[in-house]
Amino acid sequence: MSYMRKFLKAIEVPVGERETLSVLRNPDLQPIKPEFRVWGFWSNFAYWGIISFSMGTWLSASASLSLGLSVREIIGGYILGDILTLCFTLSNSFPGTDWHIGYTVCQRIAFGIYGSGLGILIRVLLSIVGAGSNAWLGGLACSLLLSAWSKDYLHMKNTFSEGIAMTRRDFVGFIIFQVITCICYWVKPHKMNVPLITSCFACFFAMLGMVIFLVNKADGYGELFQLETELSGSKRAWTWVYIITIWFSSVSPGSTNQSDYSRFASSKTKLWIGTILALLLPTTIIPLFGIIGASCTKAAYGEQMWVPTDIVLYWLNEHYDAKTRCAATFIAFAFIFSQLCLNVVTNGFAGGMDLAGILPKYINIKRGALLTTALSFAVQPWNFYNTSSSFLTVMSSFGVITTPIISIIVCDYFIIRKMRYRISHAYELKGDYYYTYGVNWRAYIAFVCGVGPGLPGMAWQINNHYFTNAQGIINFYYGDSFFAFLISFTLYWFLCWIKPVQISQAVDDKDYYNALTEKEQIKYGIEPNEDVVSEHSSEEFPETKLEKVVQKLKI
Repeated sequence: MSYMRKFLKAIEVPVGERETLSVLRNPDLQPIKPEFRVWGFWSNFAYWGIISFSMGTWLSASASLSLGLSVREIIGGYILGDILTLCFTLSNSFPGTDWHIGYTVCQRIAFGIYGSGLGILIRVLLSIVGAGSNAWLGGLACSLLLSAWSKDYLHMKNTFSEGIAMTRRDFVGFIIFQVITCICYWVKPHKMNVPLITSCFACFFAMLGMVIFLVNKADGYGELFQLETELSGSKRAWTWVYIITIWFSSVSPGSTNQSDYSRFASSKTKLWIGTILALLLPTTIIPLFGIIGASCTKAAYGEQMWVPTDIVLYWLNEHYDAKTRCAATFIAFAFIFSQLCLNVVTNGFAGGMDLAGILPKYINIKRGALLTTALSFAVQPWNFYNTSSSFLTVMSSFGVITTPIISIIVCDYFIIRKMRYRISHAYELKGDYYYTYGVNWRAYIAFVCGVGPGLPGMAWQINNHYFTNAQGIINFYYGDSFFAFLISFTLYWFLCWIKPVQISQAVDDKDYYNALTEKEQIKYGIEPNEDVVSEHSSEEFPETKLEKVVQKLKI
């Protein structure tokens, strides 16, 4: 036992790094102070833009062609999916921009101090799946880079059996990408904005160059743009709705923990403009690039390629000359950079933030991110991209779980609490957010009722032998992003009307965590915290330092 105690003591997070190490209250969970709110327009644009400027978005639209809709209908569905994502994301960003708190604390307020564990666990699991999925695509880009540098690597013999959905070459690239990802976790989350912005531009120009070359090679846009839909009637309409659900579901984990990054915003206006433009422009352009790529490769090479690295590998196999290798190197670097930023911010740090709230004595954000990456091997992401149907199944399944969580947080914030949080009670037992034995049963009932109806459709999507004659179940799954949100939102509202939640006081008397600006304190009627160390605060913030920050903000 003594050895175990010594081991546990050795792996504790250094006390000097985080003064208070408790599940209820630690610096990783506290509201973000003004000096860390540095994300302006371009930072917020890049946070959501990087989701589009990635290999996954390129191949998503071309994979959607397997559903039988025309290109116009697919792009139209993606645009409507963007609008739906905007509504959910911006609504869920208010706790971060108004009160500067992250997803874990939002879960406590809506689901209860103990009840928050469910939403945190779900987000951690989604981070692990997302980390694996994006790392596999990043690994393909690493493999492409090494193939451009070495012909022997390009033609590396595959020693894996045919039953494994990957080659030895691509697995090596996957491992390399995971190692690079782990190194990036030494960067602070709020300082990832510059790499995000840079990677968006690099990936866009790489993709644009590929599209221009392919269009010239194919002497046009190929045949896919002339194909009309193979569907009709209600089947066509529900498939179109499914396209909307696919797109929202694929980005819904980011919408769910939006407050983790909206709390870094320097202003609400910059957050809104950056997010709106990022969710309307690149999310339309990049899927269109993917369709053009698939269409042009079919016309030029006789084979439809929907993974962008496959296109460049084809070029290398055809012409392994200096010009082709140079182009492949630039494209590979751009893809590695974008996948790296995407994975670090939306999955690694997201999982790290949640794990740090569960075991703060042993896990901080960096350690949590490393653990998320380590566990991502278990999901075997190479199986996600075997066929277009596998890819669509993975993309569309996230929203079944995440949509009710978003719905409940939004309803609780706007309808139940009227945009007022008593922040100190989110870090205390027996406060307003303790509810019944630490669990808000209203939120749990609304969550289960929102998730339940979509599960049979998910089972059908995985194995089409289930519910073959139950078209209603399938249609509900196709429109789950709409239905689940309305069910959970309405039911939670109704339950809070039948049995109102306790609100002893709308907001705190003081700004105990020194996280509000003077204007915000006046807006909410909260007094500044004049104590050097409050009973509600776990981090020293001397008045002299606070005065310097305030003066800097005024400048």
